[in-house]
Amino acid sequence: SNNIGVLPGTRPDAIGLVSHYDSVAESPGAADDGLGVAVMLEAARVLAARPERTWTIMVLVTDGEEAGLMGAAALVTDRAVTDRLRTYINVESSGSSGPALLFETGPGNAWLVGPWARRAPRPRGGSFGLEIYRRLPNDTDFSILKRQEIPGLNFAVVGDSYAYHTARDTPERLSRRTVRDTGDNVVAIATALDAIDITQRSTPDTHYFDIGGVTAVSYGGTTAWIIAAAALLLGVIAWVKVTAASLRMGGALRWVLTSLWSAIGMAIVVAGMVGATWALRSAREVYHPWYAHPDRLLCLLLAVGVALGWTISRVGAWLPARAHGVRHPAFTWSLALPLWIALAVAALWLAPAAAYLWTVPLVAAGLLLTVAPAANVAGLRAASVVILAVAATLWLRDTVEVARFIVAVFGRLTLITPIYVYAALVALAGVMIAPPFIAAAESPQPVLRPTLVTALCLLAVVVTGVLAYRAPGYTFEQPLRRHVRALQEVGADGAIWEVGSVEPGLDLAAGAPGGWTRQTTAIRASVPWGRLRHPFVFRTSGPSLGPAPIDIAGFTIAPVEAGVELTITVVPKRPGLAVSFVLPGTLVPARSNLPGIVFSRWIATFIAPPAEGIVWRASFPTAAAGQLRDVRVTVTDEGFPGGSGWQRLPAWLPQDRAVWNGTATWAVPASAVPPPDR
Repeated sequence: SNNIGVLPGTRPDAIGLVSHYDSVAESPGAADDGLGVAVMLEAARVLAARPERTWTIMVLVTDGEEAGLMGAAALVTDRAVTDRLRTYINVESSGSSGPALLFETGPGNAWLVGPWARRAPRPRGGSFGLEIYRRLPNDTDFSILKRQEIPGLNFAVVGDSYAYHTARDTPERLSRRTVRDTGDNVVAIATALDAIDITQRSTPDTHYFDIGGVTAVSYGGTTAWIIAAAALLLGVIAWVKVTAASLRMGGALRWVLTSLWSAIGMAIVVAGMVGATWALRSAREVYHPWYAHPDRLLCLLLAVGVALGWTISRVGAWLPARAHGVRHPAFTWSLALPLWIALAVAALWLAPAAAYLWTVPLVAAGLLLTVAPAANVAGLRAASVVILAVAATLWLRDTVEVARFIVAVFGRLTLITPIYVYAALVALAGVMIAPPFIAAAESPQPVLRPTLVTALCLLAVVVTGVLAYRAPGYTFEQPLRRHVRALQEVGADGAIWEVGSVEPGLDLAAGAPGGWTRQTTAIRASVPWGRLRHPFVFRTSGPSLGPAPIDIAGFTIAPVEAGVELTITVVPKRPGLAVSFVLPGTLVPARSNLPGIVFSRWIATFIAPPAEGIVWRASFPTAAAGQLRDVRVTVTDEGFPGGSGWQRLPAWLPQDRAVWNGTATWAVPASAVPPPDR
């Protein structure tokens, strides 16, 4: 059930403070979304203490967010809410530390992002987050409210995402600074909204980003297109200017050869970083040796990239004199600007909300390089320093945070992370940061001691390589996610057990059943059990789960007009179960009081039935009566009989470097179990 609190204002239209209080069965939910609930309740207390409010405040704490956003779906059917809610702030979390990032905004929001950018004491976020989020298989309560055309701001804490939806998501892990800063921002934004017209709407969405977490910039779609047009126009003008200067200094042949050599060098650098990732994986006992310490992998990739880039430049010195590149910033920009222009165009087409990451540095480069004398080394170096500051502001911190976040996200997916992912991210950032850095440091004079630079590059590769190799792949704080499940056919002597993960080992403790074999297909059972999607799945026959935690209190097949009606009554023996009714073969009911889907067979599921039980009624043609005695009732429990801890896991599941999601399922013939004595 949803919890709604109202702080009346002088106007009935409301600002919503939204969070959800439920979590998944395998998690205590301290961060997701205990953090959001705590922040919203404390923000409401602070706002309630203020003497006057223009707009009403609604505290909307929803249920069922983790079960298909059911609480938010119910919320928008409440006319008392939707008729008054004009805007809202939603706080989510997939992490336990770091700032709450503004990563999503609702429709017609150009007027709404401004208060965040101007008034939040510690703003963090960027509209590029929307492009990442829309490509992830995730939704929040914000998604439901957004469909109602209500503009809002969606924040999420993403630092230290290893505990998300696991048993490690405990209050002790939450950063106090994160809670405090998130609350300060929410109160400041709500206060700023109280001073403006929240009934207004603006047609275009806005683009936004913070500058060092100190201040933020937001602008609408029209301004974004003006910046993009200026970036492309000035970028082309600057490219023509610096290219003409490069041709005058070195000639067309040298320019072509330098371009070709640079392209080869870039390919070698990227290939080298991919190769370093492959080598690290191949040398270790796990497929994701960087999981617990991703910064070490990033440092290794950076060291390898710099070392290879330096090596390519040194090898170039062995080419004929006429093919040598010219050490001049104009040459660097002549090669970099076409790439920046191409990336800006691609971003405008494929990821417009993130296009500012390319258009803003490009407009700075285009403007400064157009104004600066193309042959003046000092002037171009000074311009490059400014361009580097702009590019680094937009790229450095976000690249590191995105890399850490992606590592945790891939840890939640049921696949082996491709080895090119992190090299591609580092290369993408490098394309925006390396050219202005090189141009700012470039000098017509050769490096005084190139062998020392070479030695330092090799030393950096060795040190970062050793650190990455020695880093533990998984720890208690950054555990491997694993799944264990068992299926008990009622009447069978034992159960079928499966363990799945993204790593090849079993690593089970003493007392575990033996005979595990790797499997790639689903088992053949009386009910569809599917198969774990993990790349490494092991199966065995193990100890019985014991009796099913339900009573089938009634099973009848009665004739009705034009057919028969099946009635099954199920009473749970413990709370929180998931009960499913599975029809045999291709049988589908003509009518059912529970909605169902076809998943190799027709299945209707009821989650968390009440203590008094549930009744399923469905009608079928008369010819189907003989098949109805083969109906199965499956019951799934988020834990195991006799298991230990609040998750009720078997003692033979080690938890020092792994965290488990476990389910026990019983398949019960509906007609074979007599009603219990009453």
